Formats: sequence, C-alpha cells, structure tokens
Amino acid sequence: MSENVSPRAAKRAQEEKALQEKKRYNITVTAIVAVVIVLALFAGFFGSNLFYNKTTAVKAGSEKFTVADFNYNYFSVYNSFYSSYGDMAQYILPAGTPLRETVYNNETGETWADFFEEQALSRISQVAMLNAEAAREGFLLPPDQRTSVDDTVSGLTSTALSQGFASLDAYLSYCYGKGMTEKVFRENLSRDVMANAYSDYKLNSFTYTPEQITSHYAENSDDFDFITYRIYSFSANAVTDNTETEEDETLSAEDAKARALEDANAFKAAVTDEQSFIDYAASLNTDDEDYDADASTKTSVQGSNLSDPAKSWLIDASRREGDVEVLETAEDAASQNVYVLYYIGRDSNQYQAVSGYYGIVAKDDTIVEDNYDSHEAYEAAVQAAAEETAQGVLDTFATSGNLTEDGFAEVLSLYTETVTSSNALTSVGKYDVPEALAAWLSDPERKEGDTTKIYDESYGCFVLFFTSQDGIYADLLSENDLRSDDYSAWQTAALENYKTDTQWEMFLSKKITALGG
Repeated sequence: MSENVSPRAAKRAQEEKALQEKKRYNITVTAIVAVVIVLALFAGFFGSNLFYNKTTAVKAGSEKFTVADFNYNYFSVYNSFYSSYGDMAQYILPAGTPLRETVYNNETGETWADFFEEQALSRISQVAMLNAEAAREGFLLPPDQRTSVDDTVSGLTSTALSQGFASLDAYLSYCYGKGMTEKVFRENLSRDVMANAYSDYKLNSFTYTPEQITSHYAENSDDFDFITYRIYSFSANAVTDNTETEEDETLSAEDAKARALEDANAFKAAVTDEQSFIDYAASLNTDDEDYDADASTKTSVQGSNLSDPAKSWLIDASRREGDVEVLETAEDAASQNVYVLYYIGRDSNQYQAVSGYYGIVAKDDTIVEDNYDSHEAYEAAVQAAAEETAQGVLDTFATSGNLTEDGFAEVLSLYTETVTSSNALTSVGKYDVPEALAAWLSDPERKEGDTTKIYDESYGCFVLFFTSQDGIYADLLSENDLRSDDYSAWQTAALENYKTDTQWEMFLSKKITALGG
C-alpha cells in the first residue's frame, strides 16, 4: 500500500532533493577547484627555488643542509672524481649511461649514484663538524683567505658571461641543479673555505718532541725508507690464440708460468753486477729502438708503496747490494708475472728537504726530426731550443726587480705559450723530483734565490728557483705521519656527533631532479 503524500509535501520533497544535489555539486566543484589550486601551488613550489633552497634535505648534528646544499656537495665530489681520474674517468663512467644504472660494487649492487651520494653525505658531515669546531674555538680565517670567496665568485661570473649565460645564477643552476643561486653558492663555498682552513690549523696543532719523531721513524723505517732496485718482468698469463696476428699462440697458465720462470732464471744466471743486468734487459728488447734498459729497469720506491712478495725480499735486513732474486706475483693477483729483482740500496732519508719553484719549458714540436741526419742530431736541436727559451726566462727574471719566489712565479706566468707547467716545491725529498733536479737542489752550498736551467729528455727544460732547506727529510716524514695519525683519531671522534640524517625532501628531490640519472 502506497503512502498518501499531499501535493505540497511532494513538492517540498522535490525541492529538498534538488537542494541536496546542488550541495553535492557545489562540494564536488569546490573539491575539484581545491585540488587544482593545490596542484598549482605544488607545481609552483617545486618549479621555483623554494623547495630546493628552503627545505632541509640533510641534518648533520644540529646543522641543516637544504636540497641545493646537498646538490652542491654531490656535484663537488662528482667533479673531484673526474678531475682526479682525468681521461680515465670516461672509461669508468661512460658518457650517456645514467649513474643509477651503472654498478659500482658488483657484490652489493651499489650504483655510482649511490657511491657519489655517500661521498656527498660524508663531505657534509666533515664540513659541518669542521665549521662547528672552528666556531667553538673562535677560529678566524687567515688574512690571505678572507677574499677567496669573492675572488672565486668574480671568476665564475666572468666564466658564465663568456660562455653565453645570462647571469651567474643561470650558470650555477646549470652546474649544480635547480635552486643554486649566488647566495646559496657563497654560503657553501664559505663553509668549504672555513673547513679547509680550520682543518689545516688543527692538523698543524699537533706537536712532537725530537725523541718522539726519531723513535717513530725507527719503528716504521721499513715503510719510510726508499729502496732502489732494478726489476724486469716476464708475463705468466695464459695466452689465447689471436687469428689476426701470427705472433700469438695458445698457452695455458701452467705453461706460461713455466716459460716465464725459465726465462727469469736464465736472466738471473747472466747477472754478475748492475751493468750486466742492464745489458741483459737490453738484449731482450733489441727490436725496440726506443727502449732504454737503464731507465726502464731502475726504480726507487718508498717501502710503504711496495707489496709482497717483493717488499719482504727488498726490506730484509740481510739484503746487500748486488743480490738477485726471481719472484712470482701472488696467486690471487689479477695479472700473473715472474720478476727478476736486483737490489741496489736503501736510503734512510738523512738529508735536507728543500723548497723552491719550477717551470718546464716544453720541447718545441715545430722541430721536425726528418730534417736531421740522425735522431741524436734532432734531440740536440730540441734540447738547444728548449734551453735557449729557458735562458730567456731566467734573463727576464734577473732584470725583473723582484728576485723572490713570487717574482719568479710571476715571470713564469708571462711565458704561458712555452712554459707548460709550473708549481712550488714544498719540503720535497730527492726522490720526489727527477735525479738531475734533486742533485742541484740538495747541494749544501745552495742559497735562497739561486736559479738554474736543467734539461730532461722526458719533460723538457726545467727552470728552477731555490727557496730554502727545511730540515732532515726523515724527520719531516716521521712528524707528518704522527700528525696524520693524530688528526685522523681526532676527526673520527669528532664526527660521531655529526652523522648525517637524510629527510624525506632528500628522497623527493632525487626523484624530481633525477639526480644521478
């Protein structure tokens, strides 16, 4: 039975239904408008610099770092990696391959993007810690570093404009990602400058008595001493026949090692003194007219840079000049070789370390060897040309009116087309530079302001300025090692309070900017 509804009641019900539908429509429209507004605000927020340089991506202790700050550190370690590996970097990180698709550690599956992120976070921890420690001690920047940020920004501004960027901000955004402005860059660079300055200050704050320095060297002489020896190697690697070359032959690893040992023992049997070692090496390379057996087989290496089994044999206290031995690489070595070693001597570094400045006058590549009757005549012409230019540098310096190391450096900067490299030599040992340079620098009669030119077939003609003798090299090695150990211990303890904590903005920023590919 149907309910009896009056016409007025029915009309009212219809009006109420229409009103409810209108409310629902209004609510829906309002919700849609609200979503559009939120999306617009969201897009505006992430499309502007606000998200990148206002939100916290990483915390290190009580210090906060924005997304842009993180990107600054990320690209700093990335660029540092490329600089340190030079041309080899392109083979380690092929161009066009996203870092998040390039595996760094096959065992863990860690990608290169993960690696650089970890390095960036580690860098942030250190920067935060060093700045906080500097502030706690009231450390002030040395006067010569107080304009370094302004100088860097000025140089980058010129670079940006010369490369066609509308502004420094545009250039920085291109280099470091969205949100990087001059203000943010200055803040991060200022942190870096303070961190580096305080780190140097802290490192040099550790001091030691002469007895501590002498004792530490004696305890670690096997690592500090330089060992001079001759070495010749024979490959013990398996060979797979290459159909494109007639010389290659199939050879198992066992047969390759047996052959290498036979050749090495024949070499050893022929050696009666150092010259016979040189001569035998030369006899094995008669097909290479450029092979220099003397230079190719002789080396001087600090003990810490040697590896077994060669190290154990070379540093043995019973070792005497003229000792000869055949050794094999470790079984797990990537490349298998058999070596013939000839022991020459061991240097305990009891001589003066020296400081100075050098420039290298490159060989003139316009001199053509075909224009000379012999290779020796060509080399003589190359040397004469380099020495003539080097003498011109020294003559200019002699009349410059500023006969200091700084004045020498300024003169070298005038010869950018011929002086291919120049730099300071700070407390160097005789194995840190070519032998002829070491002999001149270590002369006891050498005095500040002395200059000379020395030709080296491998580099060109050196022009040298002598600055000072800096103390016994062995003492410097020992003291620097002590200082490094103490600094590392201090740093490890201090960093415990500056472990990084990444925020959700960090994850979001990587998705938005596709950081690391």
